[in-house]
Amino acid sequence: MSDKDKYTEENIQSLEFNDHIRKRPGMYLGQVNHKGFIDTLKKFITQFINVSGSNTIEILFKDDNEGEITFTNIKKPIRQDIAILNKDDSHNTLDLPILNSLSKNMNINFDLGTELNQSYVIGKSQEEYSNTLVTCNQLKIEYRLDNEIWGQEFKWNSNYLSYELREFCYLNPSIKFEISEIQGQYSNTNTYQYNNGLSDRLEIEILNAIGTCYFKHHILFKSKNFELEVAFAFRQYSVDQNFIRTYVNNEITPENGSHLDGLLKGITYGVMKYFQAHNLVNDYKISEKGMTEG
Repeated sequence: MSDKDKYTEENIQSLEFNDHIRKRPGMYLGQVNHKGFIDTLKKFITQFINVSGSNTIEILFKDDNEGEITFTNIKKPIRQDIAILNKDDSHNTLDLPILNSLSKNMNINFDLGTELNQSYVIGKSQEEYSNTLVTCNQLKIEYRLDNEIWGQEFKWNSNYLSYELREFCYLNPSIKFEISEIQGQYSNTNTYQYNNGLSDRLEIEILNAIGTCYFKHHILFKSKNFELEVAFAFRQYSVDQNFIRTYVNNEITPENGSHLDGLLKGITYGVMKYFQAHNLVNDYKISEKGMTEG
């Protein structure tokens, strides 16, 4: 190998955070399409709710792949540099830098005056921002996706975005969501607030059912670093299809997983114990295997 073909330290290129993301968008989004976008958006919203305590969120989609997110009733101080990743500080755990890097433009507006407002072009700003905490009541984020990343054919699909966000609202009880779209002369706004979380989602399926709902139960368990919510009901199987949705970290898991298997085994075990305690096993000819297969 000649000297010119050798790979040395000098060949290593140092990139800013936004260049890292723009060179490998699929690694950060999963997919560079509507699903990748909405998954990143929902993840950021979940993160920001946790760090800020905001309970009112307005989401707007406009022409030319423009959007706005406004958080109101912010109860905790937030970092000034939420839209970037500083080399000297790796503690920004929000996903907003991903959306910032993949947008043509992004503006961050605090409600404390223009001196704190920020403007970015493909993730870069002429100003430098630190991890200084800012106390404010409202934060508004405006962005326009970059066609160079998303493709010239990418256009908002409001039906898909509204459906995904409505399902997402059930996972954030007591949070008020206002979801709007403006396309040309057409505009539409829907407001969602589900104080009972997944229990409200389950109620829709119960009302859609043909058979009788025999049992409905809602479990919410919280510890310091863990939260578990379960809502379930039993219906007549002969006239109805089963409805199951599972989520991990506020993300739906389409293929379910070990957490669902564990839950179903626990429910089966508990029901069998109930039937055995009341001598109903022989009368109804029910077995644990039959319940699992059913």
